[in-house]
Amino acid sequence: MTPDPTLLLTAFAMGFAFCGPPGPVLALATRRGVVDGFAAALMVEFGSLIGDAVWALLGLSGAGILMQVPAIEVALGVVGAALLAWLGGQTLRAGWRGRSFSAASSSGGSDFATGAVISLANPQAVAYWLALGGSIPVIVGHAPGPSEFAQFFCGFMLACVAYCFVIASIIAGARNLLTDRFFRIVNGLCGVALIGFAVLLLYDTVVSSGA
Repeated sequence: MTPDPTLLLTAFAMGFAFCGPPGPVLALATRRGVVDGFAAALMVEFGSLIGDAVWALLGLSGAGILMQVPAIEVALGVVGAALLAWLGGQTLRAGWRGRSFSAASSSGGSDFATGAVISLANPQAVAYWLALGGSIPVIVGHAPGPSEFAQFFCGFMLACVAYCFVIASIIAGARNLLTDRFFRIVNGLCGVALIGFAVLLLYDTVVSSGA
C-alpha cells in the first residue's frame, strides 16, 4: 500500500473539523476535567474514540446504510437523548449542592465508559461518514479501494487522538484558576449544555423520523 499524502492530510484536517465543534463529549470532558484534571478529561475523550471508530468503520464500509432504518435511528436517538439528559441533571445537581473538587472525584473507568456511550449514541455520525466516504473518490481521483479507505480512516483517527490530548491539556491548564464557586458555575453551564444537546438530539430524531 503506497501512502497518499494528500488523502492522509485531508483526512487529518477533516478529523479536526469533526472533533472541533463543541458537543456533549466536550461538555462532559470539561466537567470531569475541572474535577480531576488532565487524566479525567483525557479518559472521556479517549472513550469517545470508541464511538468515532465504530461509526467510521460502519460508514466507510457501507454498512452504515443499515443504520438509516427509521426504527433503528429513532431508537438510538431516544436512548442518546435520555442519557444526555440524565448526565445533565446529575451535573446540575452537583453544581446546585456546591460540592468541592475532592467530593466530586470520579473514576477513570467511569470517565472512559461514559465518553464511549455518548459517542456511540450519536446516529447523526452515520450520515456524516457516508458523506465522507463519498468524497474520497474526488480526493484520490479514481474509484477508491481498500487501501484508500484504510488511509482515510487512519488519518482521521490520528487527528481525533491528537485532539484528545490538545483539549485535555487546555482543560487541565484552566483548572489551576478554578475555585469552588467557579466549579459550581462550570457544573451549571455543562449541565445546561448536556440537556440542550439532549433536546436537540431528540428534536432531530423526531424530525428525521417524520413524526
